[in-house]
Amino acid sequence: MLLGSATPDISTYYYATNNNNLFEMRKRFNNSPLALPQVINMQEYGKASYRGIISKPLQTEITETLERGQQVILLMNRRGYSTYTQCKACGTVIECPDCSIPMIWHTSIKKLKCHYCNREMSFPDFCPQCGSDALSTSGVGTQKIELLINELYPDARVERIDSDILTRKNAHIELLNKFQNKEIDILVGTQMIAKGLDNPNVTLVGVLSADSGFNIPDFRASERGFQLLTQVAGRAGRGEFKGKVLFQTYNPDYYAFQTAKSQNYEKFFETEIKARQEFDYPPFSQIIRLILSSQNNFRAEKSAMEIALRLNTMTDKFGFTEYLETLGPTPCVIEKLNGFYRFQILIKNKLSQKGHDFVSKFLSKIAIPKDIRLAIDVDPLDIL
Repeated sequence: MLLGSATPDISTYYYATNNNNLFEMRKRFNNSPLALPQVINMQEYGKASYRGIISKPLQTEITETLERGQQVILLMNRRGYSTYTQCKACGTVIECPDCSIPMIWHTSIKKLKCHYCNREMSFPDFCPQCGSDALSTSGVGTQKIELLINELYPDARVERIDSDILTRKNAHIELLNKFQNKEIDILVGTQMIAKGLDNPNVTLVGVLSADSGFNIPDFRASERGFQLLTQVAGRAGRGEFKGKVLFQTYNPDYYAFQTAKSQNYEKFFETEIKARQEFDYPPFSQIIRLILSSQNNFRAEKSAMEIALRLNTMTDKFGFTEYLETLGPTPCVIEKLNGFYRFQILIKNKLSQKGHDFVSKFLSKIAIPKDIRLAIDVDPLDIL
């Protein structure tokens, strides 16, 4: 098996380099130079930006790109028009009744929508907490970016690509074909535009909110954010024309931005692997995630606490405490999902298969009440 990537998984790269199984391609297949990104400090440009979102340098580059008859990709990795609806009187954020996340306003359907369970609801007339009518939407999603770009460049042909518009069969293919055939000047989209687009006429890529991918409570957030920035940067300058890439950020000195700016995966890896080793995250351990959920919040928490206590007792008994570290239980980042309250226990297994077998045997002897769900996720993709 051969795994190929410009931004390999940290653990995969670690094992490949330590086992002398790494093969590198130092040039693009057509020898075109990589577009080195420019980091736009929004602390300086934010107030002067269009609606506080599209900086002056990015506006200038878009204008010049369109004048040359070339194409633009703009990445905003959030769907919808706004990211939350808040009462300005008491501060309450309108959340999904079944999931503990904000409802997202979608102008296309004129409704608030939950991106986890797909529940839809009309925009409320009054705040459910204090009764005030001072409700307003905040934050930015792809729908709002599409609207703003149309305002700034009324003569440009602008399209948006995200999962909200891909409900129709073949919609994704049709949009990409239009873009490839130069029937679209500016393509606005989420992470689905970061890979696979090989359009030699794309010479500008703009990442509008580069910080968003890093502000997630997950140990893989930096890795995923770096991968996304690097992959989308690779969409620019794939033909005979030189490409430009602009990252808009409020934290320009963050190491992931600096290494993405220089397209230096090795430097990013060096920094990231030190942090993983310090805190015993993969590849220096295996993460086993236990999620206890119930429609009753107290019952879910109680069951999680009982399992964690019994697990800690067993690891102490067998002398495994140092090698099977238990974190939690704590509420999941998304505490409520589809009507179920969720608590998680994270186990850092430093005993490889022996530790895996120990946890598996322990769980096989646990009697789970009928009103409790237990999900076991080994090497979870996220811990949300």
